[in-house]
Amino acid sequence: MLRHGSFTFDLEGVSRAASHQIVRHRIASFSQQSQRYLKITRSYGFLRPSGIPEDLRVPVEIHGQKMELNFADVMDLTRQAEEGLVAKGIKAEDSRYLRPNAATTNIVMSMSPRQLIHFFNLRCAPDAQWEIRDLAWSMYASVSIATPQLFGPLPAADESDYVKKRVLLVNELVEKQRASFEQTQAGELFHLELLPYLDLAHPVESFVRKY
Repeated sequence: MLRHGSFTFDLEGVSRAASHQIVRHRIASFSQQSQRYLKITRSYGFLRPSGIPEDLRVPVEIHGQKMELNFADVMDLTRQAEEGLVAKGIKAEDSRYLRPNAATTNIVMSMSPRQLIHFFNLRCAPDAQWEIRDLAWSMYASVSIATPQLFGPLPAADESDYVKKRVLLVNELVEKQRASFEQTQAGELFHLELLPYLDLAHPVESFVRKY
């Protein structure tokens, strides 16, 4: 099971910065939303790091005109510029070069339990980048409730008090929701509540399909 089992995760609304980290795990299968053929609209989103205050403004200068912009302003400018290029006949595959790492995307990942454990050991660590760390802990909680016989304490818990403490928190949230998960009909999605157990840097919703 560790070598030949398979888990599939549908990761929605992750930043391109995070997706670039995810695909570095080569022993896995990925299907990622294309930026080349995705229709450009003002509705595509971005993810603002919690470390950047929403009202923080930075000075910029364009053609001698000075102004102060916050994070959302800059994202909106890149979005308008990309749409403007397309409107003027520039191919979408070229216009997308303006899109920032904060732009969100969707990616499907399939990985064996053995590789998932390796993924968790790296991405659940305290020094992992905040977004992929939040994703990794939500994924660890999901597989823990789906197949507890395969996923026990992470090996990294032996070397990190941070990981050890959070593994215990995951065990607690899983045990409190196990009965409800077992009552879920086969084929349906179970909403796994991560809060208030896990202190995440940004909102993450986790759903597990019951088989």
